[in-house]
Amino acid sequence: MCIAAFACGVNPDHTLVFAANRDELHTRPTAAADWWPDAPTILGGRDLLAGGGWLAVDRRGRLAAITNLPQENPRKFARSRGSLVRDFLSSDQTAAKFAAGFAASSADFGPCNLLLWDGAEFHYAATGVAPMQLHAGVHAISNAPLGADWPRVRRAQESLSGSFGKSQPEASLLELLSKGAEAAAESADAALARRRTEIFITDAHYGTRSSTVIVLGADGRARFCERSFRADGQASGESSYAFSVSA
Repeated sequence: MCIAAFACGVNPDHTLVFAANRDELHTRPTAAADWWPDAPTILGGRDLLAGGGWLAVDRRGRLAAITNLPQENPRKFARSRGSLVRDFLSSDQTAAKFAAGFAASSADFGPCNLLLWDGAEFHYAATGVAPMQLHAGVHAISNAPLGADWPRVRRAQESLSGSFGKSQPEASLLELLSKGAEAAAESADAALARRRTEIFITDAHYGTRSSTVIVLGADGRARFCERSFRADGQASGESSYAFSVSA
């Protein structure tokens, strides 16, 4: 399960702060965050199996992210959810228009939450949920519809709120994203409960693969930091990028 906490219109120094963990099968092929060779204005990690992404920004200061929603009866869909990240950042559509388009075609994709920032507005869309604009505030979401009262969602939201006032929040947020309990022998129900509670998941099969913090400054500068992890929960690499947002 993934977790994302984000704040827009809250801190005068930061237009948007976005902090997220990607939880995934450790065997799923993934490229660490970088500028995409086939779309060089997009920065983010890459799913090498389907070719899309789960969280990325572009040089215009736009952002797109997804979190999956569980399926009662898993099946294949016509299009990859990760393509939503690529398609939004490759387009000139506003977040509102793209969210509406997703709502009209959501049956083509596996169930998911879609988060979109177009530089002016933040919009949320999800399978079976009407799109909506998210106004100024601190928000958090995991692998459930926005507003689900999971312990990890509350903790992520509180952690992000506590980072305000720091000139460089990336380091503190990366540390907060990497704190979790170590896996132990447990039942399937206990494992699910832990994944709804812990921000960072250590598990040999399915756990936190990366932590990412993105800060879009009011001064037109963007900072992107990612830390990658092995199946044992130990960091395996870290990268950071800084660039000026261009129109």
